[in-house]
Amino acid sequence: MINNVLMGIQLVLAVFLMLVIMPQEGKDNFKSDFSGSEEGSQAYFKPKGKQAFLLKSTKIVSVLFFINALALLIVNK
Repeated sequence: MINNVLMGIQLVLAVFLMLVIMPQEGKDNFKSDFSGSEEGSQAYFKPKGKQAFLLKSTKIVSVLFFINALALLIVNK
């Protein structure tokens, strides 16, 4: 019973983790570091707005995913 509940939570966390990771912008700092464009200077500052929310959400959901995976491992042992 508890195994099924934890597996359902794991599936929900996996889907939510994908939904949080996919809209994040990639880090194309390699081009901007050598081209001298102004876009590369933003890489040194903390992300604001949507990016900060997505980064925080990714960290929280990934920790929950890992804890739930450990709980599944312990229950199935």
